[in-house]
Amino acid sequence: MMRSGENAISGLVLLLYRARWLRSSLSGEVRSRRKRGGDGGYDERRGSLLAAPGGRYRADLTDEDGERELRISDGQSGSVPFAELLVPSWLLAGFDLEITGETEHTGRAAYAVAGQPRQAGDQPASRVSALVDAELGVLLRYEKTGPRRQAEFAEFTSLTVDAAESADPLPDLSDDQVNLLYRSVLGPQKFSAELNEQADMKTMTRLAEAALSATQLGRRTQWLWQSAEDTPPDNADRTARLQVAMPGCYRIDTLTDPGTGPASTACDGNRLWLVYPDRIAVRPATPPPAGISLIIDPAWLLHGYQLTAGESVTGSGRPVLRVVAARMQKFARGPLSGVMIAADKVEATIDLQLRIALSQIWYLEGHPLPGLRRVP
Repeated sequence: MMRSGENAISGLVLLLYRARWLRSSLSGEVRSRRKRGGDGGYDERRGSLLAAPGGRYRADLTDEDGERELRISDGQSGSVPFAELLVPSWLLAGFDLEITGETEHTGRAAYAVAGQPRQAGDQPASRVSALVDAELGVLLRYEKTGPRRQAEFAEFTSLTVDAAESADPLPDLSDDQVNLLYRSVLGPQKFSAELNEQADMKTMTRLAEAALSATQLGRRTQWLWQSAEDTPPDNADRTARLQVAMPGCYRIDTLTDPGTGPASTACDGNRLWLVYPDRIAVRPATPPPAGISLIIDPAWLLHGYQLTAGESVTGSGRPVLRVVAARMQKFARGPLSGVMIAADKVEATIDLQLRIALSQIWYLEGHPLPGLRRVP
């Protein structure tokens, strides 16, 4: 079993990131329950799951109304059934985790884990508890709760694991690099920097129009949104001074024209101040803007992407690690502009000492989009 303290957390991070269901044969009974929006009811599923090496699976499920669903994949297509159990790296992206004990579930050794939202995360009201299989790293059970009691849970009610049938592939990141992105055993972030965002608005507009015109609705309404006289928007180049003292405290002072946004944003963990030329708005505290959070806390890279990392180099006079996240379909917002970004790749430079992103360049179909360009 894992040792206590720092080694335990580092080992847990690696176990979750490298969960080995793709290289093992699993068979078992599963069930899940998730609260629906709107009517306040629950979506429930239960049934059998068979997973084989290479991502092949067969799931025979029944929902809360007794309707049966049979899902089969050859490993080349189809979404992963009960992905929250089989691909547990979502815990790394969203939560600060601690090991609360050692136990067993369905006859398998497990670590009991509890998590609170990461300081720069987007789940401020959620809490999670989970049982992590001590051998495979998959979740045997998890329960996530929000401000309105239980939100969702899923678990194996029985599970059989056969010996691995294929060799482990070469790791995409080293153990140290995975723990670098998760910021294992580090204290809260505290730094100040100048932040520059460059947004290629013309390319974004062109790609958005191409995507819209390819849809049936877009073709029917093209005369409404496309005009020969329209002038593409100018590219954006924004700069701000960023000060961070987590948990909860940050300040963003815009050094270029903020447009209709605030010239300064400040949060002390209890209240949020938005300073405009003609007024000051005071609101309850909120996490840093979504685009800023992607800079402060790079753990989001650990879930849902194919990662590759280069050798450590020097950038902006500091030791850095360059990471490329590909095969992604992510929507994010520019850190200063708030512009929505749809991207399939991001290149990030991670400071080896501060463990924040010194730069992020977002791409869609090979074209650079808005994003963080430097934090000197």
